[in-house]
Amino acid sequence: MLHLVVQSDSERIKNLLERGAVKLHIFQPSGRTIWTIVGRDNEHWADIELGFCSCKSYYYITLSNGKLCYHLICIALAKQNNKFVTIKFHDTEYTDFINALLADITSKLLVC
Repeated sequence: MLHLVVQSDSERIKNLLERGAVKLHIFQPSGRTIWTIVGRDNEHWADIELGFCSCKSYYYITLSNGKLCYHLICIALAKQNNKFVTIKFHDTEYTDFINALLADITSKLLVC
């Protein structure tokens, strides 16, 4: 997967991994999980299994060229190297968490 990373992205990925920006949110007792990455200005929701990321690059790079955005690559590397922060929630917090995450994402999408 690293061969898909351009030089500038590899530095970004290294920085994200080093500062603990990759987060795995686990909801219990269901075991549902959500991955997020805290970037410079935004928190992005990403799903490595679906190949989806809420970042703008996903729409410009992944959907048009078929290349993974660096957030998705970062999650894959974080999983591989156990370089992520785990945050546990109760299932009763799931809806509020999703609503807050979606509100944050959509507000950022409307900003140019």
